[in-house]
Amino acid sequence: MGDDSLFVSWTMDCEPINEEVPSGGPADWALSERAMRGYVSALAQRGHRVTLFLIPRTGEVQAEIVAELSDQGAEAGMHMHPQTIDYAVDAHLGELPAQRQRELLHSGRDRLAAALGEPPRAFRPGCFSASDATFGILAELGFTHGSVSLPGRHLPDLAARWVGAEPFAHWASADDRLVAGDLPFLELPTTVELGGVAGRQGGTGDARHLRLERPEIERWAPDLIRRHLGRQIEQDWWLKSIVVMTHNTREYGDPDEPARRGLEAVADAIDEAAREFGLTVVPATLAEIRAAAVS
Repeated sequence: MGDDSLFVSWTMDCEPINEEVPSGGPADWALSERAMRGYVSALAQRGHRVTLFLIPRTGEVQAEIVAELSDQGAEAGMHMHPQTIDYAVDAHLGELPAQRQRELLHSGRDRLAAALGEPPRAFRPGCFSASDATFGILAELGFTHGSVSLPGRHLPDLAARWVGAEPFAHWASADDRLVAGDLPFLELPTTVELGGVAGRQGGTGDARHLRLERPEIERWAPDLIRRHLGRQIEQDWWLKSIVVMTHNTREYGDPDEPARRGLEAVADAIDEAAREFGLTVVPATLAEIRAAAVS
């Protein structure tokens, strides 16, 4: 892993259809398929790699599609909203006691393993909901990497409290979700506006982050990316990364889809910032970043 390497990974949260998840998903399974295929294809044309975070139900219904995309280089990870109709838990993951989190994560892992032929190693919770116990449970269950945090998010009703969280790639802590530790779980936070990581002076909200559905992302993403990379260079961070996210709700195969235009703009901005800072873009799934981190 060279000091000038910039690992770039593109992620997608793959929800079940609207009627099966209260947080919102694609209108139907056909749209989910088009979104997943379009996203992987559009990024492959630019040499980039994708990690698909799959709700267990999505992985089961669309197992053949996921297998095809995996053959094309995508990574199949796990996503979890306990409120989906198959689990019907009226709480977000981080609101649940450790043992209940363990039961749900164990079940989801085993369901995806049965559907896809191998257990997922990557994880992202729905709404970035987690507690101080979550990383340790993930490591116990064999998860080795993920994008669990959204630094700067403060949404207590979702148990998504990430004010002051480490914004760059790090090994997770078994005791404190906000800091680096010594678990064998590599946390790769979604790329955020660093000025928002400390949180607002009051109330709730997010740090602006690289979510492709966000309005006018073409306008504000280049400066966010430049600042994010500049800080990693200033700190001589051991593993430099950019993580982009989206959902399986947009027509990524359509060049006129606004989120697709956002994808192209963000990819161009990453390339431009990497050139400016003398970094070499290394397209990678989250699994491939972890492999580089331990090599």
